[in-house]
This record gives sequence, structure tokens and C-alpha cells, in this order.
Amino acid sequence: MTSTSPTLTSASHRTIHRRRYLSRLALGLAVTAIYVFLLFPIVIIVFSSFNPTQANTFPPEGFSLRWYGEFFESRGFVSAFKFSVVLGLIASFLATLIGFMTAYGLVRFMKRSREIGQSLAMLPVMIPHILISISLLLLLTLLPIPELAGLIVGHTIICLPFTVAGIIASLEGVDHQLELAAYTLGASRVRVMWEVTIPLTAPGILSALIFAFIISFGDVYIALFLSGPGMTTLPIEIFSYMQWESTPVIAAITTLQIVLIVVLGLVIERLVGLRHVMRV
Repeated sequence: MTSTSPTLTSASHRTIHRRRYLSRLALGLAVTAIYVFLLFPIVIIVFSSFNPTQANTFPPEGFSLRWYGEFFESRGFVSAFKFSVVLGLIASFLATLIGFMTAYGLVRFMKRSREIGQSLAMLPVMIPHILISISLLLLLTLLPIPELAGLIVGHTIICLPFTVAGIIASLEGVDHQLELAAYTLGASRVRVMWEVTIPLTAPGILSALIFAFIISFGDVYIALFLSGPGMTTLPIEIFSYMQWESTPVIAAITTLQIVLIVVLGLVIERLVGLRHVMRV
């Protein structure tokens, strides 16, 4: 019968720990390199927005807020920004309202067929937005629907899956016994929903609303096909501008959009966490 030497045992343990450390280090460096590669274009855009000259050069030749002032003084960009905000608020409100009713029905009533219903609610995520845009454009040619209504419908459709997913995650965290207790005390379903369910899921509903606004604000395809005179969104205005000119004002606008999205994302993370909103 042989015995293992304590020296050999400790040496093998050190070798194993060293290999694990090197593996974790290599994985960490690889992940860091990937993120640097993905985020570096954003860094270039942000730094380019402070370039004092008209050339889109990196690194910038100096520091200036000239192009931010150019954005705020441009009637076309400011008008498009305001329209994008209004459109985003309307679409996100409608998507959140429909999404709450859909999520409530899926969680509370569709026990066995919930997966089927949830998959149907998520279809706009799987269908390319360009196909949704073409379908709505054909619908506008057949029915006397105002272009603004078609644009709102299109943005509501692409926002709906994210509101459904986020609100489902919030509803799953609500104890159904609280609703049953309210029913036993004589409250109607509408009153229970208004006084019990909605207050308990309010952070999730607000997060879904904000996330839907982000999706609507950054849309290109729906707006490209359905925008009409006086209904130009900011991404389309940027696209039109870049066909004729290329100045750091685009970098300045993009930087402002990045800041807006980051701030809204932090609000969502503070309320319920982005992982709950993104869960489909």
C-alpha cells in the first residue's frame, strides 16, 4: 500500500490553482477585448463631437461645443427631435397599456396555453421591422388611414413585445393571494387591478414604458417607410442630412442620444433591473 507524498499533493494543488487562475485571466482579457472592440466606435463618436473643425477626425484637433450649439440652432434637427419625443411618448403609452392587458391575461387566465400566447405576443421581435413597415405601407394604400396613425401603430407594434415581457416579469413577482384576498372582501376585478395589481407592478410598468420609448425613439425602418411631410423623426433627419453633408454635428446628436438612452437605462435598472425587462 502506497501513500501520497504531502509535497507532491501540495505541488499538484498549486498547479491546479495556477491553471485555473490563468484560465480566468485569459477569459477576462478576452471578454475585455471584445467589449473594447464593441464600444470603441462609440468612444470615437463621442470624442469627435467635440471637434472644433468640420472634419470628422479622431482624435479631435481641439475641444469645442460648437456642434452641440449647431444642433440646438438647427430648426430641422430640433423639430425632428421634438417629433420623435412626442411619437415615442404616444407609442410607448399605447404599447404599455396594451402590454399590461396582454400580460395580465397571459399570467392570470392562460395557464395551459400561456406559452403559445406569449410566443404570439413576441412575434414582432422575430419579424424584421422592414417587413412590418412594408405591410403597414400597403395597408395605408388600401385604407383611408392618416399617415400619422400608421406611424403610431407601427411604433406601437415594435414596442409591444418589450412591454409584455417586462410586465409579465413584474406580475410573476406579485403574490396572487393578495388579489384573492381583495376578491373575498368584495372588490371587483377592476378595483383589484387598479388598487392592488397596478400599484404592486408600478415599477415594472414604468420600466416597460421607458424601454418602449427607447425602442420607438431609435427606430429607423418604420419611420423611413411611413413618415410624411412634417413627420420626420430624428433618425430619418440624420439619415437625410448625411446624404449631402458629413460634419461633427451628427456625432453631437448621436452623443446626446447615447446620454439619453444611458440615463433611461439607469432608471430602468434602478426600478426593476434591465434583465427583467429584457427577459422574453
